[in-house]
Amino acid sequence: MGKQALNLSQMDKRADKGASLRRGCIDSVDGDIALVFVDGHDDAILGVAERDGEVCVVYDPAKIIQSLRRRDGMDKEGATEFFEYNIAGSCGPSGSPMFLVMVK
Repeated sequence: MGKQALNLSQMDKRADKGASLRRGCIDSVDGDIALVFVDGHDDAILGVAERDGEVCVVYDPAKIIQSLRRRDGMDKEGATEFFEYNIAGSCGPSGSPMFLVMVK
């Protein structure tokens, strides 16, 4: 029971953080622009950026892949493929999210 409670607590913290990040993006554009979000991955939001005159939400793809592995039980290869095809690959050009690869 302790481990399950910890997992639920961690999920609640991620959801709270994600909701806060989503609100921050909306607030940064004063709610005047309809932003496109990747559902279920608000905890991977880095911020907003402008691309070709349009504001879009910026995500950390590594965090999305990590979430797919943790939450959905995918292995690294499966999560990466799912991200590339179903998330990044399904985004259209107009106002779609950006995915920033962090360099260390």
